[in-house]
Amino acid sequence: MRQKNNTFAYADTNGMNQKGVTPMNIAHTILATVGSIIVMFAISKLLGNKQISQLTLFDYINGITIGSIASEMAVSQEMDELIVPVIAMVLYGLTGFLLSVLTMKSIHCRHFLSGKPILLIEKGKIYPENLKTAKLDVNDLLSRARTSGYFDISKIYYAILETNGTISFMERAAEAPLTPKDLGYEKQDEKLCTDLILDGVIMEDNLKYAGKEIKWLTNEIRKQGCSSPDKVFLCIVDGNDKVTVFPKTQESNKKIYFD
Repeated sequence: MRQKNNTFAYADTNGMNQKGVTPMNIAHTILATVGSIIVMFAISKLLGNKQISQLTLFDYINGITIGSIASEMAVSQEMDELIVPVIAMVLYGLTGFLLSVLTMKSIHCRHFLSGKPILLIEKGKIYPENLKTAKLDVNDLLSRARTSGYFDISKIYYAILETNGTISFMERAAEAPLTPKDLGYEKQDEKLCTDLILDGVIMEDNLKYAGKEIKWLTNEIRKQGCSSPDKVFLCIVDGNDKVTVFPKTQESNKKIYFD
């Protein structure tokens, strides 16, 4: 009886080892996860960079689907099952890429896949039927207006629901702020600020773009109390050759100004 019980105990322990976590399982999971990340990165580069607010409905669904397939791929424990999710991810990615090309080449495909902008307010008049078409109610319109800075909807002249789901607002001319041109002043366009030093490293290409030399840069940062570029956390120059230096520091601020 004792020998029989030992046999059962050994069989049960062996079964647990077979079903438990093994170094092979861990290595497989790591490889599958890294592989899914590489495939997703390649697909994202293929589809291009878009903000969440710029995604169409199809882009949004496509992204969720690819992410779900990638997660399934990462936890799959069968090596021969990995090729199936990879193929599916590639097909979804290629479909999204081809549709994006179609929308760029054909305005009809663009209207069919992405939809058309919907006029919600025209010359101060609200169109309830267009709100229904856009699946919005008046509270949604008021909320979107407030988040865009329009707390008085009577000041809005036009409101258009864009194909990416955002609403563009145009205020009445009488409510628009004055510009220098309105006041008869001529204002020259400003140049972009250029990063000259990032974390102690001189950005030589940016320095050439700004038309400056290292000797000039060294003199400028010394004027602001930094002996050398490696003491500088960030250095920028604007279109008027004004240099701003942020030195490296070990100080920290633990104060909390907002709850």
